[in-house]
Amino acid sequence: MDSSPLRWQLTSLPIPFMSESSITRPVCTINAVLFRIITRQLQVALVRRPANAAVYANTLALPGGAIDPHSDQTLNDTLLRHLKSKTGITPSYTAKLEFEGNLARDPQGWSISCPYLCFTDEHALALTDVHWFAVTDFLHDAPPVSLPFDHQMVIQKAFQRLYNRARYSTEPNFFFRQPFTLSELQTVYEVILGKPLHKKNFRDRIDESVSVMETGESKIVKRSRAKLYTHTNPYKPHFFSRVLQGAFDY
Repeated sequence: MDSSPLRWQLTSLPIPFMSESSITRPVCTINAVLFRIITRQLQVALVRRPANAAVYANTLALPGGAIDPHSDQTLNDTLLRHLKSKTGITPSYTAKLEFEGNLARDPQGWSISCPYLCFTDEHALALTDVHWFAVTDFLHDAPPVSLPFDHQMVIQKAFQRLYNRARYSTEPNFFFRQPFTLSELQTVYEVILGKPLHKKNFRDRIDESVSVMETGESKIVKRSRAKLYTHTNPYKPHFFSRVLQGAFDY
């Protein structure tokens, strides 16, 4: 047993107490990376920050905002509340992305962002002050709009996740809220992946996934009648046994 005077003095020193009120709490917000596909282009929604915002006033940014502990029961509640109020859209699909938090992303100090990947279809009616930009605009170092905080990086991470998922899962199916043809569905994957897909390979992967089913209805496409499909499970992606192949991958 060590009974040295120095050890006794060190272990007998009082431990300083830090009350909860003395700890500066970081700001915690939700950000929505809302994607849509229209005229064969993947787009992201941006909204203008308030004129009285403490930082980055009047700048375009991802829609989002703070958690309301009185009205929000979950992070999903916060997401849907801010999306509805700032874009007018309720997404057809959402998925959590990697949370971001550090001292540098917000000029006001420590902050945590909870970003979500969100899909909506081309028929969704957005508020008139929602600005849609091509996602490719933010995949390089000279975007047409300089975004606040780390929003450009968040868009890039959201796209990379979507791109990877499009190669080996049915997650892109959920861009559709209304019935769709298999050709329309293939176009969505081709827009995300940036290349034409081999038709038979794509149909085989979709058939294997059992992710869609016929509605019993059809529509005229280029003077031919095409069957309409819908989701068998609108919230759960299926993972392919093999990645999708492009038309020129053989």
